Amino acid sequence: MNVKLGICNFCVPGTGVFAPRIVKDFGLDGMSIEYGSWEHGNPLSQRYLQDLYLDAQQKFGIEYPNIGVSDGDNIAFKAAPGTKDNEIFNKMGIGAIDAAAYMGIGLVFFSNFGPSLAKTDEDFENASRRYQYFCDYAGEKGIKIGCENPNTVEEQKKIYEMVDRENFYLFYDSCNHHCLADYDVHKCLRELYPYYINQMHVKDGVPGKNASMVVGTGSTGFQETIDFLKEQNYEGWLILENLYELENMRVINPDYFEIMKADVAALKAAVK
Repeated sequence: MNVKLGICNFCVPGTGVFAPRIVKDFGLDGMSIEYGSWEHGNPLSQRYLQDLYLDAQQKFGIEYPNIGVSDGDNIAFKAAPGTKDNEIFNKMGIGAIDAAAYMGIGLVFFSNFGPSLAKTDEDFENASRRYQYFCDYAGEKGIKIGCENPNTVEEQKKIYEMVDRENFYLFYDSCNHHCLADYDVHKCLRELYPYYINQMHVKDGVPGKNASMVVGTGSTGFQETIDFLKEQNYEGWLILENLYELENMRVINPDYFEIMKADVAALKAAVK
């Protein structure tokens, strides 16, 4: 297994402030960048901020494996044509792809949770149509598109097949299905592995408390995930997504950086 280790910038203690420096200091290879919420103007849409991230990348020698568009937690990715959410998401997606192209980042992925979770035939039709739109636009720029969701294996295969684009991939998370949907994360990993991009979120927790425990200490079967990846000779990114500053993790240690340090150490030990 040949992996690079990263973290989501919004998970770094301090809510991402000075994140590139912290990522370097803690011995990680890189971090994913969040495009930001529509409510706050999608901060990464601003060229000034893009340039600051690129300057920090050069200064600290880290990589940015992806740009995440997580505002699907608030705005419906599956919104029907003609609705406000439809217009908003089209603008966000195109903006994130443009930012990735300028910054030399090869993947933009979208979280499809909450109001964005597809369940009905209409939902899948609307979501797949938007993914096709993004894939076609991103493909011209050499960028891949990823989809992260807590759907069942069958539903994930359905969206994959409906999109039907070479640059479209599913995005695996080692915790979400177990903690949010009471669904077997390893069933997803085994059956959907050929559909996944070679970047994955890793975190731990227990049902009802997602992203709340150092990897390997929750009930998600984290080591089983790592063992499977070793069997597959996985090559790619493992990106930490535990939320060190939230209450569920603050009880571990009042120093959030110590929690992050323990998480990084546990991940490094697991992948040896």
